[in-house]
Amino acid sequence: MKKEVLVQFDSESYEEYKELQDAVSRNLKNSGNPTYEQLLTSINSALRNLKANPFYGDLIPKKNISKGVSDRYGTDKIFRVELVGYWRLLYTIVGDEAKIIAFILEYMDHEKYDKIFGYRKR
Repeated sequence: MKKEVLVQFDSESYEEYKELQDAVSRNLKNSGNPTYEQLLTSINSALRNLKANPFYGDLIPKKNISKGVSDRYGTDKIFRVELVGYWRLLYTIVGDEAKIIAFILEYMDHEKYDKIFGYRKR
């Protein structure tokens, strides 16, 4: 029997996602790269891929996850999906015998991602 896969957002990331949807629906433009529309399309594509395969993203090595990050997200099993314009979507997987939940923790630009996980510019 194939398990049901649900995709859920953390409350803060869901609010940001709704704001992004609103910005796109109102045709707001941002000066950066990617555009709001490109970012929303990329996130929606990632959500579809996660629904089809909750292990779609790359597992971030535990050595890159500090105690602070682990405490912030409540887990040290964090997956990353690369989005358009070097943005990242972070999620974790919660499951039981009946279903798997891909729980969206946050999406962020590459600079914030590097800072959180301690990567340095080369």
